[in-house]
Amino acid sequence: MDDRIRGVNLSGWFIPEPWVTPSLFAATGASTDAELQENLGTVEYNERIRQHYETFITEEDFRRMSSIGLNAVRIPVPWHVFGLQNDAATYISAIDYIDRAMEWGSKYNVSVLLDLATVPGGQGDSNEPQTTSRYIADWHSSTNGRHVALEVLERLAARYAVADALYGIELLDSPVMSVRKNMFTMTDGIPSHYLRNFYRDAYDLLRKHMTNDKAVVFSASGYPGLWKHFMRSSQYKNVMMDVHLYHYHDENAQDITSPRGLSAAIARNKAQIREAVGTGFPVIIGEWSAAAVMSSASVTPEGRSAYERVFVANQLASFSQAEGWFFQTWKTEKRIAAWDARLALGTLERAMLD
Repeated sequence: MDDRIRGVNLSGWFIPEPWVTPSLFAATGASTDAELQENLGTVEYNERIRQHYETFITEEDFRRMSSIGLNAVRIPVPWHVFGLQNDAATYISAIDYIDRAMEWGSKYNVSVLLDLATVPGGQGDSNEPQTTSRYIADWHSSTNGRHVALEVLERLAARYAVADALYGIELLDSPVMSVRKNMFTMTDGIPSHYLRNFYRDAYDLLRKHMTNDKAVVFSASGYPGLWKHFMRSSQYKNVMMDVHLYHYHDENAQDITSPRGLSAAIARNKAQIREAVGTGFPVIIGEWSAAAVMSSASVTPEGRSAYERVFVANQLASFSQAEGWFFQTWKTEKRIAAWDARLALGTLERAMLD
């Protein structure tokens, strides 16, 4: 397989999201997976989810990814990926479908990065401004949340350690980390020492099963520079940092319809990557998209498409210092141009993907 990652996320497959598959949520009044199960009831929910697992991503998707020059997928998985049945909730296992993904990945030379994207209590989402975070970051306060997360990571490592297609395992998706706001206060989130200790313990468990050629990936949580002296001893092998780069909703987002705005957005990418690489870790861009601010009311649909294409091409060029990237995401039911790789990347020349 090629060394440089040119990949996509398979968001919405094992963690249903309304923006990816609105048909799953239609007429239910639900906006999250947990609400979907509560509103449908366990039996109907599991039947709907089983059908979704079976049909949303298929071998044809892997074939098509490979045909346009992609060589990797990042698969977000929930903490109940092996299935769960208790008084509070019942979730069917997704493991048989991950087995299929590994088989298809091997067949079409598409590497697989497994990403533990949910944990009991919630890890927050460092891609979102804290005032609008989609999830509460109470995982570190959960009585057994840490244990559950470590257990599922080790089970994934044990099951797929010898899979040819496995690129590695990402320990958490994008946890909100508590950082110092000023001399007297810290921001809300998971304490940095808690995350660091969890990552070290998870690394040890994964390496019991995975050889050093399989990567262990951790999230920068939006602060790549804070990890400079982390996991630097010789015992840690093939550890990578994941940086997410979005430009559509925070206070630094730029209007890309102006040359100055486009240049500023790309400069921001380069600065984030440079800061991450400066810590000494190999860096991957785990999530990015073509979504951006376009303030002009006169931008036509055709014009928007053209601006997004230019933005994609410029972002790809800005990733040169990273080991590779994963676009967010491979497919959406509504074919959202800024987020659906079939539209955003499908028309690019192969050389641009490199």
